[in-house]
Amino acid sequence: MTSDQPTADTTDMGWALDALVESQPRIIHAVLFSSDGLLLAKSDGLGRADAEKAAAALSGVNSLQKELRPFCGRSTSEALPVRHVIGDLKGVTVLSFTATARTGVAVSVEGESMGPDAALAITETMTMIKKLKPVLDARERSTGA
Repeated sequence: MTSDQPTADTTDMGWALDALVESQPRIIHAVLFSSDGLLLAKSDGLGRADAEKAAAALSGVNSLQKELRPFCGRSTSEALPVRHVIGDLKGVTVLSFTATARTGVAVSVEGESMGPDAALAITETMTMIKKLKPVLDARERSTGA
């Protein structure tokens, strides 16, 4: 990534999340978050405080998944990046995707995780990530030291 490349931490990506939500009527909300839990963008209709809580929780879920290498038969030094995590709640599915090494995108979808609405939401979200990948990244923050 070049220093002049727009990124999610310098560019409002809410429009992309709104387009994702509008692409399928069963998608409820979408958020773009940093790997350390900061909200980078949200879809319209989701309050900022709720979006910030979701971003923190979703980054935590993605982080926990990274610790499952031994459980999956992999060494702790072996790369096993998270591609997506599915949260199957009663009547609602939460889909969380790794967009870049420092960001993730999540959507909430009406319906069961094995239903056609979740499958379509997976396809729509992965297509958006693939198209916008460079802009969905975030710069590495300095430690302030």
